[in-house]
Amino acid sequence: MTIQHSIDIMQAWTHGLRIAMGYPEYAPIGNPVAFASGGRKNFAKALEIAAIVEQTGRDMVFVQFGLPIVDGPIGVSLAARATLHVNWHANVQLYLASDDSSVEILADTHRWSVGPRNVLTASALPPRNRIKRGVERAHRRWREVAERVHGVELIGSIFVPTGGSYADGVPMETLSEAA
Repeated sequence: MTIQHSIDIMQAWTHGLRIAMGYPEYAPIGNPVAFASGGRKNFAKALEIAAIVEQTGRDMVFVQFGLPIVDGPIGVSLAARATLHVNWHANVQLYLASDDSSVEILADTHRWSVGPRNVLTASALPPRNRIKRGVERAHRRWREVAERVHGVELIGSIFVPTGGSYADGVPMETLSEAA
């Protein structure tokens, strides 16, 4: 697998989740939510993500991949801004309440959805007896959307090197040309 193929797969899954959650494909005013992808995150890597959230002022939905990347994502995490800190929700579940709703994120204590003004909004968790089916429905929708958007060029995406800050980011177009 080439580097470009890996980039395309990661971007398709990440962009697919953005669409499945009902977040606009364009950058809305203020662009309050970032969607990113990378490898599995331990505590130290989660702190790097939290620093990027702080630097950008945007919550982050993070799609995690293992090797081989072609197997698809291995998890999703959420970094959400609070008043004085960033909350890291590792290994959240995706949830789809019905076939005509948007995918939501289930963390330990809250359900997160794209709300008014495209802001991640917390609400009560769904009833336990609905979670299993909702998780299955969400993954099916996510896969369908990721397959549909595979190969779409995402202008403006950046790569932040391990240990780097948001300011160290490199445009994905530059990486694609080098690959």
